[in-house]
Amino acid sequence: MRKVIRLYRICLPHRPNCKYMRKRTLLSVLFVLLLGIMLPNQLFARELSAQDKTKIECAMFKMWVLGNYFDVNVPLEKKNEYVYPASCGASLSGKAIKVPDWFPKELEEMEKLKVVYIPDEGTLSEATLWYRTIANVWSYLDRANNALDAKNNSKEAILVEELARGYVSNRIRLVSNLDRLNKELVRGKDVYNMKDSMQGRARSMLATLEVMNQEFFSTIEALGSSTTPSAKDDKYRKAVMAVVMLSNQLWSEFRAAPLPVNFPDPKVYQTTDAQRVFSLVMVLIGAVLIGYAVFLLLDAKRAEINRGWEQYREKSMAWAEDFNRQFLTIDVKYIVFGTLAVFVFLGLVMGVSIGGIGGIIMVGLMVMLGAYVSIRMPKVVLDRLKRSRGAKINKQLMDALILLSNSLRSGMDIVQGFELVSHDMLPPIADEFGLVIKNYKLGTPFEKALEGLDERVESRMLSYTIKAIVIQRQVGGNLTVIFSRLVENIREESKLEEKLDAMTAQQRIQAMVVGIMPVIMLGMMFMFRPEEMTAFYTSGVGLFVLFFCFVWIMIGMKLIQKLGEVKV
Repeated sequence: MRKVIRLYRICLPHRPNCKYMRKRTLLSVLFVLLLGIMLPNQLFARELSAQDKTKIECAMFKMWVLGNYFDVNVPLEKKNEYVYPASCGASLSGKAIKVPDWFPKELEEMEKLKVVYIPDEGTLSEATLWYRTIANVWSYLDRANNALDAKNNSKEAILVEELARGYVSNRIRLVSNLDRLNKELVRGKDVYNMKDSMQGRARSMLATLEVMNQEFFSTIEALGSSTTPSAKDDKYRKAVMAVVMLSNQLWSEFRAAPLPVNFPDPKVYQTTDAQRVFSLVMVLIGAVLIGYAVFLLLDAKRAEINRGWEQYREKSMAWAEDFNRQFLTIDVKYIVFGTLAVFVFLGLVMGVSIGGIGGIIMVGLMVMLGAYVSIRMPKVVLDRLKRSRGAKINKQLMDALILLSNSLRSGMDIVQGFELVSHDMLPPIADEFGLVIKNYKLGTPFEKALEGLDERVESRMLSYTIKAIVIQRQVGGNLTVIFSRLVENIREESKLEEKLDAMTAQQRIQAMVVGIMPVIMLGMMFMFRPEEMTAFYTSGVGLFVLFFCFVWIMIGMKLIQKLGEVKV
């Protein structure tokens, strides 16, 4: 507007080329003024259009007819006299509306079913609940149809406030009725679900009413929003017309034909004794053929199987000797067959839960997985024991070196110092040093006995100590000074390890949380929903989920622990 006025001022009348420009400027000013007058009427009118009101009136009529259908006081003859009004379109205008054939008998059953007791009103039936719900929808549409144009009214705030209160009342009543219609009723040993009413149509109708409830809220929100009037009115109109559309959907769902259910002929599943015997014979023949094929395959690989078996036996004997060297008497076969038994048990449980050919496949997969894991389990257990034993010896090594250093200062030799450690200290370092002395007394060179100690124990500082002793015995040197320096190194390394433990505490706690939280959540779910959780986790799918969740939890814990490891 400012640019237009400025242009008009610059183009003075005495200039020859400004006549045409002045005319354009005046026309622009008139157009802007006219637009300013028209815009408020187009953008800020709360009143719905005539077409919208026609749609609302048609939806109101359908809800009125539907409400009368559920009113047991209205006779059936009266319910069959309704015709579509002109507001529903030329194609339906004057067309008769007949009550569905299935509804009268269904209405009698719904009226007999007493649902809820309300003080001052008595016990309401299911039919009454549906009548009140439909009547509430009609009340909403009637309120929207009779809403005045508040723009030209001096009491705009009062009218909008009254309108909002009415919509709030509609929504409260709708929510209350929906809660009652969605509840299951216990009648003795039977449980009646009102969603199955009207030959299953109630399920889709209740779903439509739930969506309608959200549009009720949108209507209230539109009236109370702090946006521009145009945005507020647009949101209000959309919410009202959405309820109109959902009302038509509700009417269509009520009058729709039920889904066809074609039950198969029971004779299709009937079998004779001869057919059952034949099926059993064929299964047995198939099992024999499969077994024979497996036998032929194993017989062709007999030499390789025997060679692999001998190698595994040798490895098992080596593992048994390693366990003995860790001062543990463990039979390797118990570890192997125990692990295999656990996997077989899990496979049987999952197979029985799944059933059929899927269950048989699951048993086979779990047995193969168990065989793979059980063969490698002794090595895993042995490595774990060696690391744990080495960590314990590391904690005792500084005291042992101090004791060895003191024994050397007092005039003892290194062998006597080892005997002193084996007598005065606690296992496991006392057992290891005692075994060195026993081997030495049986004729093994002291250096060789120390090498055996280095092989048995996974400890870097102990390995340094053994190498220092071996070098001193070969070339000479002051072991007391060496032990003092090793003690200082161990003390500094202990401080560094404690510092690293403090710095990586978060990763360790996260690994614990990753492993513990799913178990806690599962326990809480079992506490609140024991029947559903038990039914799910005893099924095939539930066992699959439980197994793979356990595997991924272990992987997650290991990854977090690896992220917290610091190698120096």
